[in-house]
Amino acid sequence: MKRLLAIGLLALTLGGCASTLAKLETAYEVVTTASVTPTQIVIAGNAFDAAEIGATGYLAYCSTHKTESPCALVTRKRVVASVRAGRTARNALEPYVLAGSAGPVVLYNALINAVSAIKGNTPTIVGAVQ
Repeated sequence: MKRLLAIGLLALTLGGCASTLAKLETAYEVVTTASVTPTQIVIAGNAFDAAEIGATGYLAYCSTHKTESPCALVTRKRVVASVRAGRTARNALEPYVLAGSAGPVVLYNALINAVSAIKGNTPTIVGAVQ
């Protein structure tokens, strides 16, 4: 009787796994097949270019004012990592724009996330002259 109960519980558990696996497969298909238009890619690329200019100015300011609170090492490292991630995503999306075809939403989201991270990690430095 105990074995029958154990087998029944195992079957219910595995049945739930099959359902979860099917949901994961569906989610994977949606994520990998979703795409964005070349226009959306260009707009996101321009937003990244603007954020990158701001990040460059911030890092240039911080190179001479490292002891000031907005220029903490942790913040500078986050900005550099975000710029690098954004460049990688932008460069990967460029061929889609040149071909005039839709690009993968995963790369687009990486580019948007890089812009958001740059904006969130670069404080406005009042009185800074570049």
